[in-house]
Amino acid sequence: MGIPDRIILTLYTFLMAVFAVTVILITMGIMPPDFFMRVITGLPGNWEYALGGAVVFILSVRLLLAGIGMLGESSTLTLADAESGKTVVSKRALEDYIADIAQEVYGIYGVKVVVETEDKTTINARIHASLEPGVNVFETTEEVKDNIRETMKKVVGLEVKNIELYFKKIKNSGKDKG
Repeated sequence: MGIPDRIILTLYTFLMAVFAVTVILITMGIMPPDFFMRVITGLPGNWEYALGGAVVFILSVRLLLAGIGMLGESSTLTLADAESGKTVVSKRALEDYIADIAQEVYGIYGVKVVVETEDKTTINARIHASLEPGVNVFETTEEVKDNIRETMKKVVGLEVKNIELYFKKIKNSGKDKG
């Protein structure tokens, strides 16, 4: 879900929270029901309320479509499309596979991957991982990148153009100093 969809979801959630609080206040007798009835009886003939309702409806449809994956970037990548059939792989499968490849390198653990498609034959990978103590960060990084590029080209036929590695933690060796 992209940033615009998250903003819309936040506004929509706020609107639903206000509506829920209003219903609670009316049912508990804190807010008089005649106030709510005056608002409802004032709706006919006011185009502003119709416009507001149309906006809320459009936002609802947009959130529904984004939620089921019909908007935005596709969650699959077509590797081959011929008369004999189509070969499709999900981004999730690619992310899991790249995570497995990265974790095969000594010193890497806790790998999470996000794959972005550049075109039908090229992807980019953003990897968040942690390191064991005592490994050379630069050598390990290059080994991870090389392994991912070679394996993805050989197995899936995709070029991995850009690989970004983010190390969120370097595990403590557990040795006390002193």
